[in-house]
Amino acid sequence: MAEQQLKQQLQQLHATLAEHPQLDSESQALLQRIAADIDELQPDQQTDLSERVQEQAVRFEQEHPTLAGVLRQIVDTLGRIGV
Repeated sequence: MAEQQLKQQLQQLHATLAEHPQLDSESQALLQRIAADIDELQPDQQTDLSERVQEQAVRFEQEHPTLAGVLRQIVDTLGRIGV
């Protein structure tokens, strides 16, 4: 269940990224890497992914609240699946 939710949130992240072309190239690249890491995530893989996603949510809170919200949902889902 949580994995399906994570995939839906990942799709939402991709859609939100497409809607925010004004992001600087560094932010865009970092978010795309996070999305790729989530997409490639294996159930037994232990990474600092959740921490990186949380940091980005805080970073985007003021300028891109929608994007920050999507990232926080992803952090929550990652926590539920043990990452």
